Amino acid sequence: MKEIYQLKPNSIFEVGAEEVFFERDDKDHKDYINSGNLYEYYYAISKYYNPDTILEIGTRNGYSLYSLMLGSTTLKKVVGYELDGDLSSATKENLTPHLVMGAELDIQSIDSQTIDSLDDSYRLVHIDGDKSYNGTYHDLELTIGKARVVVIGNFISEKSAREATLRFTYDHRDLIKRTHLIESYSGIYIIEYRG
Repeated sequence: MKEIYQLKPNSIFEVGAEEVFFERDDKDHKDYINSGNLYEYYYAISKYYNPDTILEIGTRNGYSLYSLMLGSTTLKKVVGYELDGDLSSATKENLTPHLVMGAELDIQSIDSQTIDSLDDSYRLVHIDGDKSYNGTYHDLELTIGKARVVVIGNFISEKSAREATLRFTYDHRDLIKRTHLIESYSGIYIIEYRG
């Protein structure tokens, strides 16, 4: 998908607020945050698909979700699921000032592994929570009939998540229009559903 590569800024800080990435100088996080090769792709993916609704499973501090928010010009609803209650509160606090006017932000403290279906349909779903095989497969199953585009983070760096994603795409190949691998810092895999 050369268009996504062309839409990628050199740095997420060219298009977004540095204060959102508050761990930017932290020794455990600075490499990937400042890589110019991760959040920039989330921005470009959102710019390409221009989703009006986004769900992220596994928000942590909201860096990926923020990058996805930045890329869309039609954003109406942003939902995040985060298992850790403190992180979900921090994400909401971190992202609220940067939400476009008229868009709704709903960050929930929820374990996606405990639900059987999503509460709504979304143009784009980003899966970045449970990286185990079963956890990733379950989260992918939640997207059937509820998403148009699914983005899976850490596809290259997390073997279990990669294997679950590939198995899912094989098992549900009749529902899938196409897939793409974005060669980012940790790998991003995109699934486009038919319809």
